[in-house]
Amino acid sequence: MAAATPPKKRRSPITRAEGERRLIEAAYQLTQDRPISEVGVRDIATLADVNAGFVHTWFGSKNDLFIAVVKQQIAELAADAVRAAPGTAALNFEDPKMVSTIRLLLWLHLEGVPIQNLFYNKIILDTLTKRFIEIENLDPKIAREAATIAISMGLAIGSFAPMLEMTGVTDIQPVMDLWRHILSLLAKYPPQ
Repeated sequence: MAAATPPKKRRSPITRAEGERRLIEAAYQLTQDRPISEVGVRDIATLADVNAGFVHTWFGSKNDLFIAVVKQQIAELAADAVRAAPGTAALNFEDPKMVSTIRLLLWLHLEGVPIQNLFYNKIILDTLTKRFIEIENLDPKIAREAATIAISMGLAIGSFAPMLEMTGVTDIQPVMDLWRHILSLLAKYPPQ
């Protein structure tokens, strides 16, 4: 008589909120460890210990899950910007969270995923605008443009730092110092 194979371990039931949280965390973790194109739904679900079908049920697609990852990271980056002390950078271009968010965002864009609605509440833009008004004493008329420039710099440095031979904080710091100087000049001498 052959030995019966033991039954597979059954997953414990979880709430949708818990399942979504696990899937987002797993997708984020896997996109840190390998090329985004090599991250599969089954890999994400296995790491999250969630049935792979829930990716499609709860998010719609793998790309929609990646969009959820980007949204969560943007919210965390905005919270970090709010907590940044006056006189310090609101966004850290070397923060792995920043770099991976930019990387994932660019990948989604290059894959043809519509990302224009991803920033529907423009949380980072609004946070930086408020910070530039309240802390840097910029005129509200130019604070938003300054925030747009800061975000653009962050996207560029986060995406292309290695191509610009910027490999660490010592390479990025002069750019940040120049930006702080420009902000102080904008506060002192606003454009007419």
